[in-house]
Amino acid sequence: MDNPVSFLSHVRGVELLPGEHVAAFLDAEHGLTTEPTPAGRLLVATNRRVISVMEEGPSRVVQMFAADTVTAVSVRNDSRRGLSWKQWATLLAGGVVAYFLLAYWLVDRLPNVLIPVINLHAMAAVLMVLIVLLGWIIWRSLTDAGGNLVRIDGWNWNFEMPCTADNADLIAFAGILLRLRSVPNAGPDQPAAREVSPAGP
Repeated sequence: MDNPVSFLSHVRGVELLPGEHVAAFLDAEHGLTTEPTPAGRLLVATNRRVISVMEEGPSRVVQMFAADTVTAVSVRNDSRRGLSWKQWATLLAGGVVAYFLLAYWLVDRLPNVLIPVINLHAMAAVLMVLIVLLGWIIWRSLTDAGGNLVRIDGWNWNFEMPCTADNADLIAFAGILLRLRSVPNAGPDQPAAREVSPAGP
């Protein structure tokens, strides 16, 4: 997917150099766009530079790298993790068993303090809250949403941007960026750019 060359003179307040033109915009959330998005993380590939602009709330960070110093681009994809219904059932059953065993064991050994209205032993209620909290933590860790990551390597520098955009857009941006790389002008100690996509975790 190739975007047409943009003839903008500014990108989020960053003035383009004379003769510099934009070849592609990559928004961390929306993927390849025809115009720069107003906020969030944005990567800009021009014939002169790779420009990163991050605007989140009061924070603004701008980074610039010479396009002809890019040596490699990699795209990493971490797929979403999840649990099968059998694993969910086992986890739920384990939580229920742990609750009843610990609750009855503690109730016999602690003062009989009941919570009004619900008529539940205080320690049993605390234990229930702790088990629910632990279950939520386990659920969050086992159902990681995953995500994508763009990494650009250059001479003595590298840059990474986490993304939720479509993986195909990230690979397309990597291809556009490497095609802008002026390989014939590289010196003898400056290796040609290579595309590594996608990369494993």
